[in-house]
Amino acid sequence: MRSVGVSDLDLAARAVMAVPPNERVHFIEVLLEDTHVSDLWRKRYGNSHPSGGTGSLFAQASLHPTSTSNRADQTYCEALSLVLKALNAWRARTH
Repeated sequence: MRSVGVSDLDLAARAVMAVPPNERVHFIEVLLEDTHVSDLWRKRYGNSHPSGGTGSLFAQASLHPTSTSNRADQTYCEALSLVLKALNAWRARTH
């Protein structure tokens, strides 16, 4: 997965908000894994993955519907927190 910046986190959080609350954790896990796979593809073949990912969280999240948000509201903050926790867990996984 490419380096994660603020715009990646913002779009991922807004994509999470568009998913029903009981499906959000699974959605984030799939989103991160798809991002990783797309990055591996990009590194190996020198172009974006056929499903559209380029290895950035922003590119992967942009393939999904997103919610508009006031970045100060509770729902956005909760979604961003879920993304950060999942990203931390993904980085700590054993390969």
